[in-house]
Amino acid sequence: MANLLLNAAPRTPPAALAYGHPATGDTPSQPVALPTEDNIKAPEVDRQILSELQGNLFLVETDAFIRNFMYERADDPNAVYEGPVISLSSSERRTRDEKLAKECLEALKGRNESQAFKEVVKTINIATDEKRPVTDIVATISPYLSNKFIKLTQDINSEWDLYNPLADLFSFIGHFFRYYFNPGTAGKWTHDIDNDWPCATNPRKPSETPSTFLRRRFVVTRNKTFDFSDHVQERPALQPNLSLILCEKPQGAWSEPKNPPHWKDVKVPIEVKLSDGFDADRVCQMARYARAIRLEQFDRNFTFSLLISKSKCRVFHWDASRCHVSEVDIHDNPAVFIQIIGRLASMDPQSMGYDPRFSNSGRILSTDNPAMPTWLEVIPAQPTKFQEPSSRAWNEGKEPLVLELLIERPIYQARGFLFSRFTRVREGREVVGADSQDGELRVLKQNWADADRVNEALLYEEVKDVPNAARLTSYENISRTIDIHSLWNDGGILGIYRKDGARQQPLPQLDMTQDEMAFHLYPCEESPRAFSRVLVRMVIQQKGRPILTVQSSRELVEATKQWVIGIRGVNGITHRDVSNGSLLLDHDSGPPAFNINLGLADRSASPGRKEDFLTPGTDPKRVAKAHHLTGTLPFIANDLLVAMMDGKSFKHEVYLDVESVFWVVLYVVLREEQSEFVKAAMRNLLSTDVGLVELAQHALRLLSGALDQNGRRPLKLTSRFSTIFG
Repeated sequence: MANLLLNAAPRTPPAALAYGHPATGDTPSQPVALPTEDNIKAPEVDRQILSELQGNLFLVETDAFIRNFMYERADDPNAVYEGPVISLSSSERRTRDEKLAKECLEALKGRNESQAFKEVVKTINIATDEKRPVTDIVATISPYLSNKFIKLTQDINSEWDLYNPLADLFSFIGHFFRYYFNPGTAGKWTHDIDNDWPCATNPRKPSETPSTFLRRRFVVTRNKTFDFSDHVQERPALQPNLSLILCEKPQGAWSEPKNPPHWKDVKVPIEVKLSDGFDADRVCQMARYARAIRLEQFDRNFTFSLLISKSKCRVFHWDASRCHVSEVDIHDNPAVFIQIIGRLASMDPQSMGYDPRFSNSGRILSTDNPAMPTWLEVIPAQPTKFQEPSSRAWNEGKEPLVLELLIERPIYQARGFLFSRFTRVREGREVVGADSQDGELRVLKQNWADADRVNEALLYEEVKDVPNAARLTSYENISRTIDIHSLWNDGGILGIYRKDGARQQPLPQLDMTQDEMAFHLYPCEESPRAFSRVLVRMVIQQKGRPILTVQSSRELVEATKQWVIGIRGVNGITHRDVSNGSLLLDHDSGPPAFNINLGLADRSASPGRKEDFLTPGTDPKRVAKAHHLTGTLPFIANDLLVAMMDGKSFKHEVYLDVESVFWVVLYVVLREEQSEFVKAAMRNLLSTDVGLVELAQHALRLLSGALDQNGRRPLKLTSRFSTIFG
């Protein structure tokens, strides 16, 4: 019977469903899956990426994009950067950059007759390609003549012909902004923009001063597979054509590093195409780069990328909730194009998306000593019901909790693609004074929470006396994704891209590729639905370790009892996302096993708490539509999966969370089994197809719970967990 179930064709869920139960805000409408060898490959990743991009890719008017994303995000009053940052407001900096862009354009028009051009090329000592000397690069910087950049149009027959001319032009623009940004008397500048990027220093040695400053440079990176750090579990093979990378400031002539390029050093990935277009392949490629940066750079909150052809430049801004893109014609609007490149080349770490609460944010190179510690400050706040701006914890007089993070030992990292919570759970040792050696181990959970949901930290406060539930030590919310309403009200949003043939008539916009994979631009008939995410950090008092480090059946059984006690004792709160990342073991015979991650929890089962569905001012109709199943495949209870396949509503109750614990335990046990039946069951269980997961669960329930006619269990285990079912 079980084998028949595994070989049966899965059912397909209805296209439109109303299942699950009411949930605040934008709870994910689809369950997520665990990473496997099959679903981390490009075809499956691209399918997920395209699904997430649908409805979340906005075209923004160029001036509004530059103002909101490239300048005003640097004015976050809650962000503190300790460094020699130039004291200019965003509007002052923008005015300065606009002037620089016009002066740079004039230098390119005059080229050899321009004194400014001659002064800048003297400073270019960084090659854009290891196969070309600096003198060749200077000689091939494109002039702007007859209303076009000559070297981007002449003798260009393939995208390969664009790599060097673009990199050379970008390099000149970057050096122009560096040289003329803050000139002093007698042609000497008083502030080098590289001073915003001091090399990393050891936070354990507060008196240590940077030995030098880091330099950003544009590099041709074609045919080079970028490396990842050890803490990155999924490592897609990606090769941006060009990249703005961070490197050590050269002393004399620059030579090509021996190490391969690394995603830790990438500040802006750049894709080059011969002709303009906006099809699924190009958009997916840009999304893959943004995802690679998010996987590698844990201290970064948003990122930029460029898609460029010989006629048009598209600049992307990626955060945890959506992507905004703007475009500029390179030849018709050269000053704006130069300003975009110059701004990217001269941003400080905070403006580029790096979180100043991390030590050396954005400035630890892949070549730095791997023992370089990373400290994180968490300034405690009192949790409020919702993630309101007033609850942000940047109050004077608050003593920060400082953790030295164990970066290479993540407890759990959620498998996010583009727009998700991106949950990361790590160990950290509390820093006392300037020393972390004797500090207590803590668990740090960070994620981009839905701003309309009940505050997860508040739920921890409510369950603090429940055995085997996480106990909160410190909490703060840090940053928000961009407020799309402000862009809409200012007329900044021009439309929304969709890949499928929607009912609306596409706008007559852009040079689109004319195939079934094209992204078409549709008008926004009303203000896009507000969806904001908030970066939340919570420090858990207990020490914990991942469930996959379990040592024996006995330990797993005892931990299972404790997890169930924690789930059943939380007074009407349903977890709704029990997974291998939310069930932690005790640490070195310390506190008992415990549950974390209440980010999708529901508290409506408690009497008198119905009002918590609504954030003040939230449209009740919006909340009423959020009826859906949520959780992590393959751990979602079978009753919920069946309801999803049948297209029926099914309220999530506590007993379903308890069943999810069973599926997590079974997953841990079966990972080490080698029988063909178990391998087949695990393939289905770890599928992204809900129908296959449902069939696998049914088969495994039959075999793990039933006895054959001789009183034996058909599911025979041979691993170290062979006694788990008695």
